[in-house]
Amino acid sequence: MKWTAIFITVLCLSGINPASADDDHRFPMDLHDLGLTKQQHRSVEEAMKEYQYSYRRFHHKSEKIQEEINALFLNSPFDSDAFRSKSLERERGSIEIQTRLFERIHAILTPEQKRRFVRHLEEWDSE
Repeated sequence: MKWTAIFITVLCLSGINPASADDDHRFPMDLHDLGLTKQQHRSVEEAMKEYQYSYRRFHHKSEKIQEEINALFLNSPFDSDAFRSKSLERERGSIEIQTRLFERIHAILTPEQKRRFVRHLEEWDSE
């Protein structure tokens, strides 16, 4: 559930539209209270573009790994070590991409903005 919340956060952030930088609805309502400056807005936007690119590449690789996992399941006898290894490989890839995104966002936000952002993550994690 936690990674679902993070993914939802990322999807919300990906709705940033540089053409509407002066509009009142730069971000989805739930992130509006972060009060980002224009420079922070641009920096978050750049981080999101990198995330989206990385995630598209990962998605293709993840599909191939899933095919390998499916094949492992169909084999007899079941190789639990290989299954676990492939499953962890796929999870690690996703975690690495998300970690890079949050590392960049962490560097952009002020301490108060980080506290607000964490509250959103906590809310989403409990849903």
